[in-house]
Amino acid sequence: MEYERTKKTGVGTAVLLTCSVMALIIGLFSGVFMMYRAAKQDREAEAIKAAATPERIAETTQQRIDTAAELPTPAAASTETVTVEPEQTATQSAGFAYDGQYTRAQVVELCAPSVVGIDGVFEVSVSYWGQRQTYEQSGSGSGVILTEDGYIATCAHVVDGAKSLTVTLNDDVSYEASIVGVDTRNDLAIIKIEATGLVPATLGDSDMLTVGEDVIAIGNPLGELRGTATGGIISAVRRSITVENTEMELIQTDAAISPGNSGGGLFNASGRLVGIVNAKVSDTSAEGLGFAIPVNSVVKEINDLLHYGYVTGRAYLGVRTQNVSLSNGYFSYGGTRCVQITEVVSGSAADAAGLQAGDLILAIDGKTVSSNDDLSDLIAGYNAGDTATLTVRRDNSRTEIRVTFGEYVPDKG
Repeated sequence: MEYERTKKTGVGTAVLLTCSVMALIIGLFSGVFMMYRAAKQDREAEAIKAAATPERIAETTQQRIDTAAELPTPAAASTETVTVEPEQTATQSAGFAYDGQYTRAQVVELCAPSVVGIDGVFEVSVSYWGQRQTYEQSGSGSGVILTEDGYIATCAHVVDGAKSLTVTLNDDVSYEASIVGVDTRNDLAIIKIEATGLVPATLGDSDMLTVGEDVIAIGNPLGELRGTATGGIISAVRRSITVENTEMELIQTDAAISPGNSGGGLFNASGRLVGIVNAKVSDTSAEGLGFAIPVNSVVKEINDLLHYGYVTGRAYLGVRTQNVSLSNGYFSYGGTRCVQITEVVSGSAADAAGLQAGDLILAIDGKTVSSNDDLSDLIAGYNAGDTATLTVRRDNSRTEIRVTFGEYVPDKG
């Protein structure tokens, strides 16, 4: 197959002559136009010069001032900060200005100073051949700074029962810490160190999280790798799981979570604290299954612990109980399970309602009570001042007793 080049069209002498004539005509008209335009500009310049008298200049300047006075002035920046409210004003590190999202490296640089390592010494008692022995055991976890003057949030299981606590900041400076309050129901605790000028975390809005959103966990895995950051996504936003016999609704993430991460922070791409890490799946066949307490679900509890050392408004019955089983009115194994009151606290709601030691609590508002855990879980569904009907067995007969719950206040002694 042969290919032929495409031919070009030629340009003749007549065409060239015509173009020369047209160029001459266009040049003539252009010169006339430029002369006319220059004369017009000279006349406009003379008119502007004549109008620029001092009086006219003063009048124009005043108009500009009046116009500027009508513009709104910038509002003064508020100096008031709220420590534990979602979406509070961010604490910025040098070089950052909040613009919606940061890179992972920026999130770590911004948030790492707000996460601490916690080391505790605990007293453990065990029984060997009828002899009770006590020894000390160490444990480690993480925490998140809430205020510049040393209040730190962590998990209850990290600090509850500790004889002593040591907090180590991101800059390796260590402080002795004291426990302000513990909320075992939500696995939360507040501790305090005597320090100032700390970098508090900025609380985000955990209700706005979506599955697939990027997050970073920062903590103290294994108790010796403080400041470790691991990245992942939100795997689920409201996962109901049971953690050590307590049902909790938690954030699920595939960011690597290890022992020692408990109490550390889960941060979103805006550098805001959205969760407090508290659990992971321990099964060796599972990977990437970590959990965190959503901050929105515990803002009240955190504020109560900060201000009062306990969570206010919780229902309190005022009894000590033991698990029992009964059959045909006698205690035996394999029968109906319930709880027996062993002691009624003087002045409590139970005392006011007429409950007695030896009473068997079978149900609360029709819901079966088969163990101490059941009793605690059901009471947890009420607030101080609420009224409930207890189904009680006394002297082999059933009776219903109305109880108005009091408020739980921990014994500070």
